[in-house]
Amino acid sequence: MAVPSSSDELQRPPWLARLSTTQWVRLDVVITILITGAVVGHLFYSSEFDHHRSMADSKWLLLPLFLIASVPIAFRRKWPLPVLSLTTGAVVLVTMLGHALSPVPFIALPLYTVTTSYSRRQSLEVLVIVEGLVGASIVVSVLGGRGEGNSSANVLLLVALWFIADSIRTRRVYRRGLIEQTEERQRLAIEGARRAIIEERLEIARELHDVLAHSLSVIAIQSGVGRHVMDDQPEEARKALLAVESTSRSALEELRRVLGVLRRRDDAAADRTPAPTMGDLATLIDGVRAAGVRVDFVVEGNTPPLPEGLQLSVYRIVQEALTNVVKHAHDAPATVRLSFPKDEVVIEVTNDAIANERRLDRSVDPATFESDEGHGIVGMTERALAFDGSLSAGHLPGGGFRVLAHLSTQGAS
Repeated sequence: MAVPSSSDELQRPPWLARLSTTQWVRLDVVITILITGAVVGHLFYSSEFDHHRSMADSKWLLLPLFLIASVPIAFRRKWPLPVLSLTTGAVVLVTMLGHALSPVPFIALPLYTVTTSYSRRQSLEVLVIVEGLVGASIVVSVLGGRGEGNSSANVLLLVALWFIADSIRTRRVYRRGLIEQTEERQRLAIEGARRAIIEERLEIARELHDVLAHSLSVIAIQSGVGRHVMDDQPEEARKALLAVESTSRSALEELRRVLGVLRRRDDAAADRTPAPTMGDLATLIDGVRAAGVRVDFVVEGNTPPLPEGLQLSVYRIVQEALTNVVKHAHDAPATVRLSFPKDEVVIEVTNDAIANERRLDRSVDPATFESDEGHGIVGMTERALAFDGSLSAGHLPGGGFRVLAHLSTQGAS
């Protein structure tokens, strides 16, 4: 057995399925010519008609009926019901005259087209009418002594053809349904991608606004002050320009860092709430405590002024570390420690060994302390690296787990 040489050959439809509508019409014309030639030849050259000279057996009377039974087949795709009516009527009349024409192909081809083109109920009604006419013509022929009464074969042929055509119609409807479902899924996927892009743009806009809005407001105010006092108080104007320079540099640095760590969260919808800062850590820790985990919050030294981007990263690292405690250590006590040595922020989140197997209270809403799902330690490391820092995470010798992060504050104003 031959094996297809490429994947394209495996995906190609059958030969008949690749024919266009025009090609099918041409094929019908060829079939009609062959059938018409066969019946006309049989009419004029068969010895059957040489022994009957009555009006009923006249070749010139039968010729129009034979042509009506065969020629319309070429137009069965465009006018299926009219063609079926003509061919059925011609076959019925010929049968009543004692020259039975087989329903195949005169009635069979148009009936096939009607069955595949109309609903099952409509095609079934047509089948009953056609069967009734064919059966009546056979009865009339037999009663008139002009036929043999072999009706069973004709009736069964038409019924079998209807079942085949109806099965093909059902399969086509099913395939069209599958194609429509595939197209709908593709459309929904495209719409989902578009929505994801819009949500990501909104998130970027929110992050940039939260980080840069304050800096740009300061720049605008200081620029206005410098413009008003530059003639009368040049020293004040100089201070204003220095503030503009410092704030601008800080804003540019924040912009670089925010774009470096910005990442779309698939499970987060874009919102208008400000990005959290270190001032929100107390609320975050209260939410973890409400989940049944004892957390100690220790701040060593005075908190220096820090850029909002750095504060956001501190918040996210603490958030992710505490989320890991809630998910994996259950009710083990934890400690969050912040210290501010020279030019850096040190974050240390530790938890003791698991005291027991009690699960956390699922009635507590975890939305207040859940962080970026699936990012974990990788996400915390990226946030630390964005501020020229480092992060380490691992098990403690005596049990428990520790996350230790160092974030540089150089360049912050």
